[in-house]
Amino acid sequence: MFLYRAARIGHRISKNALSGASPTGCRRNAYYRFKSTAAQPLNAQTKHVTESSDDGRTLVTTFPNGLRIASEPNPGHFAAVGVYVDAGSRYEDRSTTGYAHLMDRLAFRNSERFTSAQAMAAIEKLGGSIMSSSSRECIMYQAAVFPHDVPTAVQLLADTTLRPRFLPEDVDELRATVPWELQDVESKADMFLPEKLHEAAFQAGTLGNVLLCPVDQLAGATPGLLERYHRRWYRPERIVVAAIGVDHQELIRLCIDNGFADMAPSEQADASTAERPAAAAAADSHRSWFRKIMAGDKASSDMAVPGARSVYTGGTWFDSKPDVDFTQLYLGFKSAGIDNEHGLYVYAVLQMLLGGGGSFSAGGPGKGMYSRLYTRVLNQHAWIESCVAFHHCYTDAGLFGISASCRPRNEHALFDVMATEIEAVAAGSGRLSSRSAMRRPYASQEGATPLEVRRAKNQLKSNLLMNLESRMVQLEDLGRQIQVSGRKVPAEAMIQHIESITPDDIRKGAAGLLANPATVLAQGYIDGISQFGPQVAANHGIRL
Repeated sequence: MFLYRAARIGHRISKNALSGASPTGCRRNAYYRFKSTAAQPLNAQTKHVTESSDDGRTLVTTFPNGLRIASEPNPGHFAAVGVYVDAGSRYEDRSTTGYAHLMDRLAFRNSERFTSAQAMAAIEKLGGSIMSSSSRECIMYQAAVFPHDVPTAVQLLADTTLRPRFLPEDVDELRATVPWELQDVESKADMFLPEKLHEAAFQAGTLGNVLLCPVDQLAGATPGLLERYHRRWYRPERIVVAAIGVDHQELIRLCIDNGFADMAPSEQADASTAERPAAAAAADSHRSWFRKIMAGDKASSDMAVPGARSVYTGGTWFDSKPDVDFTQLYLGFKSAGIDNEHGLYVYAVLQMLLGGGGSFSAGGPGKGMYSRLYTRVLNQHAWIESCVAFHHCYTDAGLFGISASCRPRNEHALFDVMATEIEAVAAGSGRLSSRSAMRRPYASQEGATPLEVRRAKNQLKSNLLMNLESRMVQLEDLGRQIQVSGRKVPAEAMIQHIESITPDDIRKGAAGLLANPATVLAQGYIDGISQFGPQVAANHGIRL
């Protein structure tokens, strides 16, 4: 997850893009290996096992009910603490579409200990740095506070995640406010079109499920249904509590005091989750939930949604708005998910190599001005307003591609430019057609040069290390890595793997994109793409 977040820093980070999790399946010596250190129970009822990484920086404790607590020491003026729930829009069925979004919007309101007014007063006293967000694969709650305010922050987080009260007046307020939120998102192409991209790319559901609650679904949401959704997904084996800059034993005590240890394990969860020692859960034989699904171990998964593994279909979605100033175009392909760890690094480097941005930039170091989409697209075509590479990554699949905008009546030419750039990177694999080479001479360059790959890797490493300076990034990285893979990948291991990527890896990765059907979105003046798009795609060997 941390690798993916850093890879996107130069190319606009959206909330739902953080749904990816940390790369898994690295070589064993690239990980912090966890060693079991039986922790002294803090009371007679709670027995747990604490494991630490080889250097002692990362501590992970698993309660008998399956809930995990992770922490790393990082002295400073602030501490960060969060709760991560393995839930989100990809797990929703037709009856619960958009409920993860509603759970996010109902956070820090009425609970067993706090009314909405009391929760708001406590948050203001803490400084207001507390938030929640929902994505396709996680609902997260985070706070950054002074060290002496950590107990209050944990209490607020525990009440909003474990003991919320779904009152009719709160649901009525959502019915009034969510439609405005939907209208606001729809009016912003950079937020709305990525959602449509997922819907078109994964038409069988899961990752194609809508992230925001539709208006018609909102009308049927009731306090009882929301409470049922909460009971279904907010289970101890699906929850990770993480903290940065908090003593681990103190964090365990706070979790026990606030009821995390009292949660009953789910009857549908794998029985071994509650019985096996925590050391075994994080050992080399550890298999996360998505690996169990891939292995066909349905009995060990509590996924209630049929076909929980995502299915990429590809597709098209065109929205005619002839009066807008610019036509927006997306060209996407299936890429690597977290289960393909090497591919994840390849596409992270490829995204940096393509880079891109807007037609105007102040320049300066780290702006990506030497990336391919700047030098070969934005600097060559004045009619192109923006052109940028994107990569959305999830546990079992990813979406890689290029988004761009141009002035009306140039959309078919823009599609050709975007397709050629993907094809050119894959040229070393024999993908570049002679027709493309004749039409765009500089595209005949075979694949990425060693200099380009070196520059892209340096930029990716720089983004990784700069992100580590943020305590909240460290927190989210820790919580999501433990949640998805059960272990923490250190930045040193990520850098080693980035260094191992070669130009040939990049060429093969780009060729792999073209092996799958494309996902194409267009909004604005779309006559050209509607009429000539299929022929342009055929010229580049792209299947629609």
